Amino acid sequence: MTQDVKQVSNTRVLISKIPEGVSPNKSHFRTVTLTEAAPVLKENEVFVKNITFSLDPYIRYVFPEGETESSVVGFAISRVIDSKNPKVPVGALVLAPSHWETYTHIHEPQYLNDIVVLDDVANPNVPLSAYNGVLGVPGFTVWDSLKSIGNLKKGETIYISSAAGTLGQLAGQLAKRQGLRVIGSAGSQEKLDFLKNELGYDVVFNYKTQDKRAALTEAVGKEGLDIYYDLVGDDTVEIALDLLNYGGRILYVGILAGHHNQEPVPPKNLSNILMKKLRYEGYIVFDRYQHLGEFWKEVTPLVAQGEIKFKEVIVKAGVESLPENYIKLLNGAFTGKVNVQVTDL
Repeated sequence: MTQDVKQVSNTRVLISKIPEGVSPNKSHFRTVTLTEAAPVLKENEVFVKNITFSLDPYIRYVFPEGETESSVVGFAISRVIDSKNPKVPVGALVLAPSHWETYTHIHEPQYLNDIVVLDDVANPNVPLSAYNGVLGVPGFTVWDSLKSIGNLKKGETIYISSAAGTLGQLAGQLAKRQGLRVIGSAGSQEKLDFLKNELGYDVVFNYKTQDKRAALTEAVGKEGLDIYYDLVGDDTVEIALDLLNYGGRILYVGILAGHHNQEPVPPKNLSNILMKKLRYEGYIVFDRYQHLGEFWKEVTPLVAQGEIKFKEVIVKAGVESLPENYIKLLNGAFTGKVNVQVTDL
């Protein structure tokens, strides 16, 4: 089934390859608007009009090898306007890897496998934008990383960096539901109040205004630390290695510091991994999508009933606004998940 579209006016954001150690800025992006012929689809391909983009820090790293400039790849909620895919009907709302542009031709095999028809899974009591955040890939990342490598146990203490972001919000609440004591850090009083008063974090501190080692040591107390949920990838890991209990775990899930042009700081106390039998493990979500159904079954009712809370920002602006809002995201201007809605549903 197809929809008769011959030509489209397509506004597209292009990104230059950003060297390691350089923070993204406006000079790395440019926007073009072109009149293009609608694609003639091959088997299983899909043509969509993008509605709401998910802003995620990692997009700078999704870059074709050997290229100096590329269209930006990220997840979006989109409307299908043409399809040769029997599982993705015309008119459906989908969550899919897309490009920062008005219309996207999804033809890459690795992206076709990741299309989710939201009409099949969306809960009417949940905002659709949640499927870019707490019920989307960010939320699934948290749920699956805690479940598959976290080995959470009631009574343990977990510390979550960048706790007011999309991942940190859910990580703290899931840990609390399993009976853990939860410590979090953020960079403003507004974010700390949100973590403490709305999400139920036990202890919070401001990593910008407080000494991190002193604040985390005090927060952990005599019971010690069992899990460090690392969403930043900075020198905090050295502090955590000192504070972790025997058999503790570091879950390395995010590299926010790398997006801010912070040089990696190798910890000087790696011997603690050996002497305390610690586990230091990285997590990548992209080979784990087979578990999405389990995630939705468990977490969707909690979100719909308000047992899992989340904060999001929806910026209503055009495709050309995406770079500016992406840079603001990296600079900590928002609390929670950031969506850019470029057109109405």
